[in-house]
Amino acid sequence: MTENAAAVAASKVPSLYRRLRHELVTAEAIYGTILIAALIVIVEDDESDFSLLVTVGTSSFVFWIAHVFAATVAHHGKLGATEVPLGESLAHAVRHSAGLLTSAILPIVMLALGAAGVIPEDVAYDLALSVGVVVLFVLGILAFAERGAKWYVCFLGGVVTAMLGVAVILLKALLH
Repeated sequence: MTENAAAVAASKVPSLYRRLRHELVTAEAIYGTILIAALIVIVEDDESDFSLLVTVGTSSFVFWIAHVFAATVAHHGKLGATEVPLGESLAHAVRHSAGLLTSAILPIVMLALGAAGVIPEDVAYDLALSVGVVVLFVLGILAFAERGAKWYVCFLGGVVTAMLGVAVILLKALLH
């Protein structure tokens, strides 16, 4: 690779990183991660992983649909002097709400591995909850890293985000 090509490639990394960070670190992704973990805690009552998988999967899809609907209605209409068509509003809502859906993928994969017998069900349950805490940790690190924080501040931000997630998960589980 020539020096010029290397410089161009290096200049794209920060913008690619920022774009990826803004796609992944959203309020919806954080809320979705906490919501899925809370659902797993609330729904799990000596049910099989398959039953838990179906309940968590359908519940997360229903929450996503409700969020898309709410965002579409809220965004549709006039924005100042500009008319926002329904199709544009729906597309915006789907993009905006994607974090609610994508945050469910890893926990559902863990539950599916347990339901399929690839791993023991109790391990799958623990992994489904743990992966949410790890995701919150990473999202916290990314949020601080983009702001140029030092590595230890990024790490601490990740720990605090993960612990806040654990606290909210436990609180939601206790309230339900």
